[in-house]
Amino acid sequence: MDVLAEDRGDCLILKPVGRLDTTGSNQLAETFRAECHEPHSGVIVDMSEVAYLSSAGLRVVLTMHKALRARHGTVVLVGANPFCRQVLEMTGMAHAFPQCPSLEQALALCERAARERFALEHWEDLERWQAECGSFRLLVSCPDRTAVWVLGRVKDVLCAAAGPAQLHSKRFSETEYSIGLGGLGDRLQDYFPVMGEMITIGGTMVWLPTDGNDTPDFLIPQVDTGGVTLRTVFNVSLAGQFNEVMLFESCEEKGTSLTTLYRTLFQFARENRPAFRGVLGLALRGEMGAVYGSGVTRSPIKDLAPANGEMITDPSNFAEWFEVDTTPRYQQVTGLLCGVGVDLTSDLSSFDQAVFNDVFYLHPANIGGKTELLHTHGVFFSPLPMPERTASLEEEIKRVVEEGDFMDMRHLLDKCTVTSAVLGVCYIQEFERDADLAGS
Repeated sequence: MDVLAEDRGDCLILKPVGRLDTTGSNQLAETFRAECHEPHSGVIVDMSEVAYLSSAGLRVVLTMHKALRARHGTVVLVGANPFCRQVLEMTGMAHAFPQCPSLEQALALCERAARERFALEHWEDLERWQAECGSFRLLVSCPDRTAVWVLGRVKDVLCAAAGPAQLHSKRFSETEYSIGLGGLGDRLQDYFPVMGEMITIGGTMVWLPTDGNDTPDFLIPQVDTGGVTLRTVFNVSLAGQFNEVMLFESCEEKGTSLTTLYRTLFQFARENRPAFRGVLGLALRGEMGAVYGSGVTRSPIKDLAPANGEMITDPSNFAEWFEVDTTPRYQQVTGLLCGVGVDLTSDLSSFDQAVFNDVFYLHPANIGGKTELLHTHGVFFSPLPMPERTASLEEEIKRVVEEGDFMDMRHLLDKCTVTSAVLGVCYIQEFERDADLAGS
């Protein structure tokens, strides 16, 4: 075996060529020790020329990964052939370290690891700003273009007009951060009549079946094989890396409302981010002061449409089709939230209006002299303390999912409050139709 090494500054690319058996693994380990230095926050193992992979090779890669994690870095595999992927899955190692389909994606992941490492090592020097509602610390910045991908039309939901023709299947990895309406199951009759509010957060999918039991269900994929997919008639996904990751601490005793949090982020973006066009995508891991939920109680499909022909949000149908919390459903819990918000005072004409209008709607329980429209879902767990320092929203979400005690999932009212959070913010540049409708 030959092992080629390429230094990319914060990232080291190692390309084994040949068999990654015991002998080849020793060569890979020697090259890693000789070429990987303190500045490297990421190591990419390019597997495109590896014909054979054994447990000895896996042990070396895992050792490398542990060494990088000790300094807040990562090892990424890229380009593994079908045999090597099967070995990873068979040995249970497929989720032990990140895998990417392309070198470009692996480099982007390593660049993010480098930014997170820098934030942790320069914690006291990070940019901070104070708002009326609380303090913000800017952890990570990324200039990538971000978009909202929209599958389906919100009008089909509001008019209870969804049929099998509007139903699509999406892989978990395609909807890492998304909100919408859907379910899980193999047969149409198992999920279509009970579809409900849903969220995917860091790849975990949670939905609230409209079967009358008011009990959410969830699935945490360790490996996205494509064999199990989420079924949806309406899905809104954040596409691209978070432009900024921030740490937020509310100065309000009961926490800051989602309305105020979005408004504060809008104001910050208007003053400091020239690329801001009036729309934010938001994901967070936070401590919730109070949770107010709302959501559909029936699957909005043609067979269950209101007899009066009006939308389900019409006053004549709203009470029958929606639940609304008038008092907090939960207080002092840990939440994972995902949403999209639009600043109605901005010029929004440059967006594709047809796609834009398929994301937002006037929720009757949220109307009242507003300068914004928000669409947010959340998953809740028993309280799990925030870490003293973190720069990775993904790692925090993973920790909550793995260690937290699951409680509930809801569509959220804007008056929910947040006391502290790690925020991932996207400055949305485009609204686009989700073109990948495979597996319907």
